[in-house]
Amino acid sequence: MSKNFIPTVHKGKAHEADIFNVQYSKFATITTSGDGYLKVWKNYLNEGDLPEDNVQSKFLTKAGLHHTSFLEFKDLETKKGMLFIGTISFTGELFIEKYDLEKNEFENDLELRKILNFDTLMEEEQDTTKSYYNIIEKNTFYLIKFLPKNLNNKITMDKLLLTTVDSKVIVLDLVYQSETSTFDVTRVELLQITEKSLGFKTLQQSETPFITCMDASNKLSNVLTLGFNTSHVLILNLFTLTQLFNISLISKPIRCVKISNNATLLAISHDLGINGCVSLYDIETGDFIGDYTNNSHTAKDTNTFTHKASCLSMDFNESDEFIITAGLDGVVNVWETITRERVGRIKISCNDIENNSDILDTDPITLESLTNPGIMDVKYIHKNTRGGLGGAKNEGLVVVALDKGIRWFREAGGI
Repeated sequence: MSKNFIPTVHKGKAHEADIFNVQYSKFATITTSGDGYLKVWKNYLNEGDLPEDNVQSKFLTKAGLHHTSFLEFKDLETKKGMLFIGTISFTGELFIEKYDLEKNEFENDLELRKILNFDTLMEEEQDTTKSYYNIIEKNTFYLIKFLPKNLNNKITMDKLLLTTVDSKVIVLDLVYQSETSTFDVTRVELLQITEKSLGFKTLQQSETPFITCMDASNKLSNVLTLGFNTSHVLILNLFTLTQLFNISLISKPIRCVKISNNATLLAISHDLGINGCVSLYDIETGDFIGDYTNNSHTAKDTNTFTHKASCLSMDFNESDEFIITAGLDGVVNVWETITRERVGRIKISCNDIENNSDILDTDPITLESLTNPGIMDVKYIHKNTRGGLGGAKNEGLVVVALDKGIRWFREAGGI
C-alpha cells in the first residue's frame, strides 16, 4: 500500500526568520517565527488563490516566538466563531491573542491579565501562591498546549498546559465567559520536576531534567506526557499530575512526544547518534511496541533509525491509521501506525517554491545549503478543511522548513 501526497500550494519566505511551529485548525494554518510575528493563513482556498493574499499577521515581540497552541470554538450565545491563540516568546513570555473568524482579523489588544482572570479563584481559595502574579508573571515559560473540553468523557472545562524553563508543569482549568470573551481560571495544578521527586537518575550527575516536549489527552486515559533532555519520558495523570509511570530510552534527548487521537498509543522521537528514531508505546501500560525504521528487513540493510537527522515533529492522521514523521534531513515519512511499514515519502526541496524570488537556497547567516531544508514542524490536515481540487475528500499535510517556507500537500487520488 502506498500513501502519496502531491503539492497544492507553497509560500516561500513566509516569515523573515525561521518558522518554529505550525498549527492546523479547521479554519486556518497558524505559524510563529523568530521574527516575532504570529500569522493566520486562511485554509479554504480556491484554485488560483494565493496564500499571501489570505493571511493576517500580528507582531508580538522582537524576541521571537516558538511554541504555539490554540482553542477554536463557537460562542453558544453569540454564535460567533473565534480562535484563542497562545504562544511563547524566546524570553519566556506568554501571549494569548484572540482572532475573529467571521471578520478574519485579530481583535484589539486584550491584556493577558483580563483574558486569564484569576480573581474568582483568589476569592474562593485565598491562596496567593496561585495568583496571576505568581503563576503567570513570575514564571519563564517554554511549552504551551490548549486542551479543549471533552463532554464525551465528562470533562466540561478547557485546560491550558504550560511548562517553564526551570521544569515546572502548570495546568489551568478555564471557564469561558461569553459576556467578556475571556476565561475564568477556576483551578491551578502545579508540579516541580526534579530527579528526586520523579524517582529517576539521569545519565550524568551534571544533568538537570529539562522538559523538551509535551502532549496531553483528555480521552480515555487522561494523561499528560513529558519528554526530557535526558532519555526519559514521564506519563502523568492529567488532573492530579501524579506520576503513572516513566519510560527510559537508550538515547537522548527526547525531541517530540505525540499521543494518538484515540489515546491508546504514544509515539516518541529521540536522537540516535546523529540520526532520529521514532518509537511506539502502549500509553496505558508503557509497553514497547516497536520502532519506525527504514530497515527493509534484508541482510544488507541494517538501518535502525527513522530519519538521517533529528526528528522534530510527528502527527497521527484523524483515524490513527497513519503517522507522519519529519526530520532535519528534509524528509517527511508516512507510516502505517501498527505495522510500522513506510508507505510514503516526501523529500523537501527549496525549488518546491513556485516564485523564484521567494526561493532561499542558502542560509544567509551560516551559509549552509538549504537545497533540502530541514523540517521544523508538520501537521496532518483533516478532510473537508482545504479548498481546491480534492480538498474535500482527501487528507493533507502542512510542512514548515528552514528555508522559511510553508508547504501544503494533499493526498493523491480519490478526486
